[in-house]
Amino acid sequence: MKILKLIVVMTWLFLSFVLITTRGVTAGGDKDNGKELFKQNCRVCHEKDSPNGEFTPMSLTQDQWKAFFKNKFEAKHKDVILDREKKKLLEFLTTQQIEAIQKFCVDHAADSEQPQTCSE
Repeated sequence: MKILKLIVVMTWLFLSFVLITTRGVTAGGDKDNGKELFKQNCRVCHEKDSPNGEFTPMSLTQDQWKAFFKNKFEAKHKDVILDREKKKLLEFLTTQQIEAIQKFCVDHAADSEQPQTCSE
């Protein structure tokens, strides 16, 4: 009987962990899609004529994007609040989501094989 209780508790803990760590996945699709994450979380503050500067993946080269995410991203965004979430950007986005945004920016940078703005 103790083994059965242990199995039930372990299963419950595992399922709780899965639910917590997959909070970004919804019926609408994978939230780790870099393009969608960029549109939802970056573009809102970096559109044309924005006081924060207009940025699309084509705004920088691949090396510039890598350097930005490595050296400047956290410092530049530490106090940014997402209006819709009422949370700081860096508290809302997971590490995986930030990595997905970085991958999208690097993969579609000005010097990439598939340069892209976010509207495409």
